[in-house]
Amino acid sequence: MKKIIIFTLLFTFCSSENAETVEDTSVEITIAETIEPDNTSTTTSIEVTQLESFEEALYLVNKDLSSVSYLAPKQFLNSNLEIVEGITNEITGEFQLTLDECDAADSCLQVRNLSISADLSTLKSGSRTRDGAIQNKWLESKIFPNAVYTVDEIIFPNNNFDSKIDETVVGVLTIRNIEISVPFSITAYMEDDKVYVSGITEIDTTWFGFDAPTKFNAWEVLNPIGIKVSIVAEK
Repeated sequence: MKKIIIFTLLFTFCSSENAETVEDTSVEITIAETIEPDNTSTTTSIEVTQLESFEEALYLVNKDLSSVSYLAPKQFLNSNLEIVEGITNEITGEFQLTLDECDAADSCLQVRNLSISADLSTLKSGSRTRDGAIQNKWLESKIFPNAVYTVDEIIFPNNNFDSKIDETVVGVLTIRNIEISVPFSITAYMEDDKVYVSGITEIDTTWFGFDAPTKFNAWEVLNPIGIKVSIVAEK
């Protein structure tokens, strides 16, 4: 019988200033509409089953099957808006999983020592000029090459040892050596001892010490910026 656990990391955090402006509201809708079809197509194929208990299973990220990308709303002077996506497969990471009985429910899923790192210097958007400017001028990826997401421990009540759960957790996102606590929602399931992670978050570049890219009033990138994650991990 297939055993599936998938982690869909959905980091949702927006500043109060962005929420108050019409422009940022439209950007949030655009980013959500861009991602929503992928989430729908992924979750509709999930078959919820019951799993047997296991303890402290170590999972490592398979970078060949994983990706992290940014979704940047680019506003032109003539009011046209496009979503620029940059992506990298240079991802490393690991975490420990335990599924067993607990006091909070008849079973609990525990995630410990989760750390996912993406190499920002390898982001590709289809434009060498744009990639060079983002990496050198804004992200300064030669100095700060990695974005890192960490969680020390998460415990999810999991009724009946279900293979799929929906919860909200908090971890730490580090970009340019600046750490931000990030609340996010997850949906989790597993297949053939592989752990799948997909999700989206929104960040403001100023949280990490730099303004969004702009050029001579011809165009500007609008906050918030979307971050899309698709990760496969295995023992």
